[in-house]
Amino acid sequence: MTANGWLQFAIFSIVLLLTVKPVGIYLTRVLEGEGTWLDPLLRPFERLIYKLGGVNAEHQMNWREYAFAMLGFSAVSMLVTYAIERLQFYLPWNPQHLANVGPDLAWNTAASFTTNTNWQFYTPETTMSYLTEMAGLATHNFFSAAVGIVVALALVRGIKRTTSGTIGNFWVDTTRTMLYILLPGSLIYALLLVAQGVPQNLHAYTVAHPLEQPSQTQTIGQGPVASQEAIKMLGTND
Repeated sequence: MTANGWLQFAIFSIVLLLTVKPVGIYLTRVLEGEGTWLDPLLRPFERLIYKLGGVNAEHQMNWREYAFAMLGFSAVSMLVTYAIERLQFYLPWNPQHLANVGPDLAWNTAASFTTNTNWQFYTPETTMSYLTEMAGLATHNFFSAAVGIVVALALVRGIKRTTSGTIGNFWVDTTRTMLYILLPGSLIYALLLVAQGVPQNLHAYTVAHPLEQPSQTQTIGQGPVASQEAIKMLGTND
């Protein structure tokens, strides 16, 4: 390994060691429903989500209820993403007028994003509309990451709670994971990317003329790139 490689490894290790305890404490407080510094801002939205979804936040689930809730949530969100892909030509936020995604590719993409594997057998700029990227794929970057976190949490609770028979509430755990962990982190990350010049818009693609060959044109993709990349990296969806 080069000297630069060792330096990067050392810096990463130091940052990791310094953040383990504060990040761990914050995650524990979020996932155990304790107060955090984001409560004044996010607690009203959390309560609203429970109210709109008919969720009883005080209800504790056994492992069967938790598993069925997780599988049902994943199945429904996967079908919604599949439908968006198949209908994207008729939906808004498609300035390039991209065609509907084929049934096999749409199903593969929806299934892979749902399971956090994200096997992409396509070129996003020429296949997926902005709405598909945002409402279908970016949301699954949140959903699949949150589901992975809460399943691990449920496993730990199952080991810890040897007598209660409950492992928490899937809807509460998932909501708090997205609201208090993934969303703030993605927002900060996306703003940093935008500051570095990463596109974040709904504009049509830009057609440019290269200086070396002015008679030719080059199409430069636009769209909500920063927000997609931020959660893709934080949610290990790459």
